[in-house]
Amino acid sequence: MICHHGVVFAVLFVISIASAQEEEPTLKVSPSQIAARVGESAEFECTYSGDEVKTLLWLFPNETSVNQTAHSRFLDSEGKLTISDVMNSDEGEYVCTTLSRDMNATGTLKIFVMPSYFTEAMVVMGINIVLVLIFIGCGINQYIQTKKEKRNFKKSIAHDI
Repeated sequence: MICHHGVVFAVLFVISIASAQEEEPTLKVSPSQIAARVGESAEFECTYSGDEVKTLLWLFPNETSVNQTAHSRFLDSEGKLTISDVMNSDEGEYVCTTLSRDMNATGTLKIFVMPSYFTEAMVVMGINIVLVLIFIGCGINQYIQTKKEKRNFKKSIAHDI
């Protein structure tokens, strides 16, 4: 009976080792896409699923290493790429790779430029000023009409007496 359990255990142990060896190591970037506005920050995280320790590094869209540049807005630390104060020129695909460059994963950064609503605000302000002036003009006109009517009414009463 003990041998039987021992055999079952040995078979299960061999099966679990075989299934663990079948899994290929992967490199994954999350999130795979980021949409950011100019001036915001963006962050990608790269993870390696294999058993061996791999050094991960990030490449710019032009394939130069983030660590080899003097850009202080970019920080590559332990698989995390942080881009602070995002600019239009930062848009593109950032590649996470191993030091030996045998594996790659990409993260795409899309920059959105928010339009300036200055012109629209000035148009709205101009329309509001015109409407206020029309309202004031109508009030003044109504006041003048009322004065004329009172004067004419007083004249007609004085004329009738």
